[in-house]
Amino acid sequence: MTVGFLLLLLIGILPAPPSVAESPESTRAKAVDLQEETYNEMLEKAIEHFYQTEWVKAGDMFDELKNRKPDDPRPYFFESMMPFWEYFLVEQRPELADRFLEQSETALELSQKKLERSPDDTTMVLLLSGLHGYRSLVAAGEKKYRVAIQSGMTGFSYTRQLLSLDSDRADAKVGRGMLYYMMGSVPGEIRWLTNAAGLKGDKQMGLNELEEAATSNDIIKYDAQLILMYLYEKEENYQKALTYAEMLAGRFEKNVLFHYKCGELQEKTGQTTAAVASYREVVSVRNPTLSEVTEISRKRLEALNSLGSIDY
Repeated sequence: MTVGFLLLLLIGILPAPPSVAESPESTRAKAVDLQEETYNEMLEKAIEHFYQTEWVKAGDMFDELKNRKPDDPRPYFFESMMPFWEYFLVEQRPELADRFLEQSETALELSQKKLERSPDDTTMVLLLSGLHGYRSLVAAGEKKYRVAIQSGMTGFSYTRQLLSLDSDRADAKVGRGMLYYMMGSVPGEIRWLTNAAGLKGDKQMGLNELEEAATSNDIIKYDAQLILMYLYEKEENYQKALTYAEMLAGRFEKNVLFHYKCGELQEKTGQTTAAVASYREVVSVRNPTLSEVTEISRKRLEALNSLGSIDY
């Protein structure tokens, strides 16, 4: 689930100390280990570029990684997160939703195949739980409630696997939180679908689970903070949304999307001086992939200047 997968993805492989006389099998095994280490190092760098919204660099590296290991779902997962983050953090445009739903299909298919081969692969369980949860939120946002319910139910089936290991796990709380909130978003006239599936939950239950995950010591807390920022803004609780936006911008200082969200939410809470600083941060970076965010930030600075709020 976005940032929460970083810990799982960055486990290095340390070569064993050389022996006096190595067998051909040992030499081949070391070569494989070195190859795997190089792959993981490249994946780590690509993920870092992704989190800093340097998506051209990230995209090129993900393409190379896909060529090396076509059956690894992780590069596909992070690529699908690019339109998802734009949808999540900038504007809920149908084309972004469709692009995310389409791109995430490949990550889902590859993850499912890997899990079938290795049923104890917790990383694949996490990835499937997270992707289905995000798909349920996007589908609900586009009023595709049948897709939202189906994705939510499928995601929760993987979340149950996590729950069977430890019900207090932060990643399990994130999965539950997304499912509960999605169920609370379903209109009353089709609520029978969730009731028929034996699913219960509401928005507040979802927010409570996510709040607990956001304060955990687990690295997946960043996922919870991202989701809470989005959901609290959706609920027009702008101060709470801002709290999480500022946490994320402080942790990922080059991420223009987080700085943009800070500016937007600071404006909504009457913190004009802080909003100006956030928008200027976005404009100064001039991110080539997210030029729309740069332009929106520039226009907000001009608007604030025309109102006499700043000296632009």
